[in-house]
Amino acid sequence: MPHERIDLRKYLVVSIWFGCNKDCSICMLAGLKESLPPLRCDQYRRLLRRVAAEGHFRNLILSGAEVTMLDDLDEYVRFAASLRCFDRIQIQTNGRRLSDRRYLEGLIDCGVNEFFISIHGREEVHDGITRRPGSFRQTVAGLENLSAFDSVRVISNTVLSKRNCRDIPPLLAFLSQKRIDEFHLWNFFPLEGADDRDLVVSLEEFAGLLPRACAAVRPSGRPLVLKGFPECLPAEEPACFDSGFPVTVLPDLFWRKFGQGGFGACPRRGECRAKECWGLSGAYIRRYGDERDRLHPL
Repeated sequence: MPHERIDLRKYLVVSIWFGCNKDCSICMLAGLKESLPPLRCDQYRRLLRRVAAEGHFRNLILSGAEVTMLDDLDEYVRFAASLRCFDRIQIQTNGRRLSDRRYLEGLIDCGVNEFFISIHGREEVHDGITRRPGSFRQTVAGLENLSAFDSVRVISNTVLSKRNCRDIPPLLAFLSQKRIDEFHLWNFFPLEGADDRDLVVSLEEFAGLLPRACAAVRPSGRPLVLKGFPECLPAEEPACFDSGFPVTVLPDLFWRKFGQGGFGACPRRGECRAKECWGLSGAYIRRYGDERDRLHPL
């Protein structure tokens, strides 16, 4: 039976908290975290009441930097569940606090039934990216705890960068042994508009990596979802390009910074029928060029 894909376009993301217990070198928010205000509970309640009344979204994602660092996260989840309008309530998290079985059970009891877990490499690579020794073991312990809950859906989230490029196939082989419904591999997009951190992977290197990534995932029978990559690149099953992104509620400061990234650039844009493709970022083009000989209109 074909796997039912998770369509993020049916979700609303509400970013509620910007504290974090890691210091990831690949963090898109980077230095913005300290400047972004949290969404107070009264603001959040007003927003969700309006969302419920309008009825446009069936699924909710609670996000930020690391929402499990918010002391009253359970209150936010309970309120969303009380509206009885969301089929899925997802938590985006690095998974470290889920290593505490009682904490995880509390979130599920409140109404969380989907987890989006960030893991960016095997132990040495992941801990190097997060700059927190032991974070890999905590995240894996969280994944192990989640395996006990059949009603909960789990998505793994890995951001491709120069720090983990070679580790992607063995990481995916490792994750394929876990109870994970989908494996997401996201392209790294620096908000700065330049690759100052030397993290952006070239399309040539990505194309060489992809067959090995697919081979690692294929025995599991679950999809490898490629997010934020040009959709005209060749990909074989179980990989699929999906640039559909959810509507996201974030402070205006983030969107002003986001607008400087030059996302969606492509020399073939006028000829292509792809409607959601993210093309290339300004940072990518500055480092590698516009790839006009590699990209082909759909």
